[in-house]
Amino acid sequence: MPPPNTPEEGLVSTATSLPIRPLIQGAFSLPVVDLKALEYESDVDENLICPICRLPLVSPTITNCDHVFCQTCIVQAHILNPVCPVDRLPLKLATETRTAPKIIHNQLDNLLVRCPNRPRGCNLVVTRALVENHVTRYCEKTSVPCPHPACDKTVARKDSGKGCLHYDVKCEYCDHVYEKADLEEHQDSQCANRKKNCELCAAEFVRHKQDEHLKECLEVEISCKFAPFGCTSRVSRKKLDEHARLCEYRVVGPVGEQLAELRAKFKALQEKDQLKERRIKFLENKGFSMPTTNPSDGITDLSLPENPASPDTAPYESRDQYFLSLFETMEAKVERLSSALSEVEGRHSVMLFNETLPIKDQLTEIRSTLGVLGMHVRWLMNFRLQERGRVGTNSPTMTGALTGSQDTNNGPTVPRRLSDNLREHPPRL
Repeated sequence: MPPPNTPEEGLVSTATSLPIRPLIQGAFSLPVVDLKALEYESDVDENLICPICRLPLVSPTITNCDHVFCQTCIVQAHILNPVCPVDRLPLKLATETRTAPKIIHNQLDNLLVRCPNRPRGCNLVVTRALVENHVTRYCEKTSVPCPHPACDKTVARKDSGKGCLHYDVKCEYCDHVYEKADLEEHQDSQCANRKKNCELCAAEFVRHKQDEHLKECLEVEISCKFAPFGCTSRVSRKKLDEHARLCEYRVVGPVGEQLAELRAKFKALQEKDQLKERRIKFLENKGFSMPTTNPSDGITDLSLPENPASPDTAPYESRDQYFLSLFETMEAKVERLSSALSEVEGRHSVMLFNETLPIKDQLTEIRSTLGVLGMHVRWLMNFRLQERGRVGTNSPTMTGALTGSQDTNNGPTVPRRLSDNLREHPPRL
């Protein structure tokens, strides 16, 4: 489980303000954590206090006159009187208000607050930006739905794995009957016989937390800190330091501690070495293996290991190392995909060249055919122009004049046919 102050995807930051219009209409859902009811670890800067509710700003909204308020506070104040609550100038909520600058949101999000479940036993202190994430995801004292499907009650998150606890049990200290889910809270703060005096130190403690008290009781006898080196003495916790100064094994103690420290370091180095060897084996055998595919098959992708803690993939010391291995694997996959895409692109280029080569030949043939057809068309056009020119020269007026002169000189003559002229002077291409 990640730490309680780890941001998660989907987390709604406290800097995100609700729109003005839904607030005016009243159609908005209540947040999981009431930010106005939080307890702050230290005093809050006066500049981050809302002038209306006198609490740290929640969803800060700034007006055109540079006054900052909680969004809900300014909306409620505007309903009563449409003026700025500070300088009393007329204020239009829809057009003259906007969300506060980001620096104000950052300052508010960095304020340290106590967990809202502090009365139930959670003493964690987190920033205000992460308190909702802590309460909704990680706090063991948060009430969650009972795991039993037929039960509609709630239990603490730390007890959610124990099944349904909503059955009656008798308190062993006062004989009252309570539900199992409420028994611990009863024994902590409500039971009349919940406290007891220690038989060794006479200190008062809660009965069902006796084990926790024994870990701190000064009269409990514990082993000497040199017990690993041979000391068999058992003394009370408050006399442990005095016994350590007089213990016969105090001479070999520092040497033994150094030896134990060296052994721990050596063991840690061995584990790191084994881990690196397993990671190298994993990256060589699985992370960088190239799949054998036919050119006709599509590109195949490699999937990441489903169980990172399996014997083949080896457990990692931290999430950073595991994510580093995933990053290296993904980088190798990207390189393989790039080479595969280059190969596919080359194949496609060759295929397109082979397919376009016949098309180019056909286009060349079509161009030559068009050239021949153009030559024939030009020849026919020239022939038609020549024919029209000859017809124009043999008009009726000129024909009559020529006929009259021929009649007077040589007698009547028969006109020549056009086909006769074409035979004598054929046109040339």
